Amino acid sequence: MTDTYSSTPSIQPITKAERYPILDVLRGFALLGVLIANLSQLGGEGVLATGYQLDALASASQDATAKWFVDLLVTDKANTLFAFLFGFGFWIQMERVSLRGGGFAQIYVRRISLLAVIGFLHLWGWFAWDILHLYGLAAFALLFIPRLSDRTVLLIGIALLLLGRPVIMGLAAMTGYSGPILDVAYAEDAVLMRQAAAYSGDVMAWLSAMNAFVHLDWFASGTFFGWFAYVLGRFYFGAWMARRAWLQYSHAYLPHFGSLLIPLCFFGFTLQYFALVIGAWPEARLPWIAPLFEALAHAVATPLIAGFYVCVLVLVFNHRSTQWLVRPFMPVGQMALTNYLLQSVFIVWILTGIGPGLALAGKVGTSGYVLLSFAVFGLQIAFSHVWLQRYAHGPAEWLWRALTYGVTPNWRKTRVTA
Repeated sequence: MTDTYSSTPSIQPITKAERYPILDVLRGFALLGVLIANLSQLGGEGVLATGYQLDALASASQDATAKWFVDLLVTDKANTLFAFLFGFGFWIQMERVSLRGGGFAQIYVRRISLLAVIGFLHLWGWFAWDILHLYGLAAFALLFIPRLSDRTVLLIGIALLLLGRPVIMGLAAMTGYSGPILDVAYAEDAVLMRQAAAYSGDVMAWLSAMNAFVHLDWFASGTFFGWFAYVLGRFYFGAWMARRAWLQYSHAYLPHFGSLLIPLCFFGFTLQYFALVIGAWPEARLPWIAPLFEALAHAVATPLIAGFYVCVLVLVFNHRSTQWLVRPFMPVGQMALTNYLLQSVFIVWILTGIGPGLALAGKVGTSGYVLLSFAVFGLQIAFSHVWLQRYAHGPAEWLWRALTYGVTPNWRKTRVTA
């Protein structure tokens, strides 16, 4: 530890030696999925493109196939893993600060409050798909975890993880509250208005159109509250996992991860396939209870598939002959905040005419967005690798640490706290 933080030893950031590389691998992998999901959904039907426009594309058939696989493999699985890792990190931070004799709550509240502020600025100032503001707010509920037993934390996590969003959003729909609001948000004329703002290249027009969409789709409809429960369940489950120390010492639990691989794969993908089949049925053929079965099947499948990904990555990372396959995710995950914010810049440039923007909204379908996502992520791997060769922190991480701890972290690795 450098003397930069000597005045506040109990609340120092962790050193590079204290990091768990597997967590950075998992964060990097999750960010790839987040990028694919955000780009394909923001540029997809109902947001910045109409169904007619997408059906008229020469790639429509490939796009339909790509969308099916994105829904099967990526949708909600990536953000589940990302949220899980946040709750996991909370518990690790709490343990370390407590061991140093520091007051964890004070520094933690400052840290998550700053995250919420960054998130709301990001949400209203650039990117309508921001999740950081929700993470910052939901993270306050994690302060209760030290007072709860392992069993209670697990039960709360599972209940919210599986039922939180389906129940809250289902009630909003069944009572007729959310339907009219969402109809306005996703109406074709609203889509075309947002698309026109994207094509205009005018930043203020873009923000005005997307902020109006956020107001209706996210806040007024009650979707925010469903996602709050969704995120909180994943936070609690992540904190419970951190208490078990299975990932921190993953090399000692490889047989356990191996034994979970096939059950998680089979049940997760079977349930998700079932949900996709129900979702593809014409509405006239659907009994009233079918959407509930679809939502619950998806809710259960999502964490199972995310858990399958964790097992695969842990096993690959802990074998020397295969570790090279996942090591490229590590620098991206170490700069997770910076890379998440950079992804929103790339997404807006791809979809709109702002700055060097390509204005591809309505002109490209899911298959094109998936390819663009891999290209952008390749740039992020290269950028993160080069940056961390010279610097101790990503730019956003540096700012977050400086504001959290009230001191200026060193940039250079010669005097580094990672």
